[in-house]
Amino acid sequence: MTRNNIIAVGCALFLLFFAWPCFADAPENGDTGDEIRQPVRESVEIRKQTQKANEQWQRERQALAARYDRLTEENRRLAARIDALEENVSASKRRIKRKEKQLADIEHVTVGIEPFLMETTGRIAALTTDGLPFFQEERQQRLERIHEMMADPDVPISEKHRKVMEALLVEAEYGNTIEVYQKTIDADGRTMLANIFRLGRISLFYQTMDRQESGWFNAADSTWEKLPNTYNRDISTAIDIGAKRQPVELLTLPLGRLVVQ
Repeated sequence: MTRNNIIAVGCALFLLFFAWPCFADAPENGDTGDEIRQPVRESVEIRKQTQKANEQWQRERQALAARYDRLTEENRRLAARIDALEENVSASKRRIKRKEKQLADIEHVTVGIEPFLMETTGRIAALTTDGLPFFQEERQQRLERIHEMMADPDVPISEKHRKVMEALLVEAEYGNTIEVYQKTIDADGRTMLANIFRLGRISLFYQTMDRQESGWFNAADSTWEKLPNTYNRDISTAIDIGAKRQPVELLTLPLGRLVVQ
């Protein structure tokens, strides 16, 4: 029993105690007794209902307080989430601006690099058609692929740049190497199979398979010309060095007139 209930019952007993003499002296009349007891019962009932209502209100208050705490915590989390999303949006905007600037820079570079690539392709073509006649088929095929790529608008400018630079590097490497291979040539009015010695991009020499005749490629006239037999030994040694059949040594080879391209 709660404290308020105890107080209510005590008050009721107190009223009954002091009202008892009146009940004893009153005439035995049922209506009078009911008139006196009815207010007491109503008072006790009202207090009980009030106590129940107060307890119900306390429970509702606690539930509302708990809900308020939950909503406050949820609001705090949502506010933190909103702050994080706003920061992500700001970071995304900054990245977009950087990308836009990069695209603008790329477009600017593209406008300037395409003429450079076309010019470089022309230089490669000149080296292939006007230079010494070695690996002509391979070099011509590489040049044709570059021309096809340069004419294709779907190929990115970065890929075009890479391929052109690769071709230019290959042509440049020819100037730093020596090589020996066999080829059928026309020299001194005859067609013959000969060993060809390539000295970088400077000169080409030939020697017959029996090593009895040697010559060189005259770039000025685009013809193979026979050399005096005094060069047979040096050219034969150069061929052996190029074929890695003997160590490197100093040789005297005729270079003729160098053609400046």
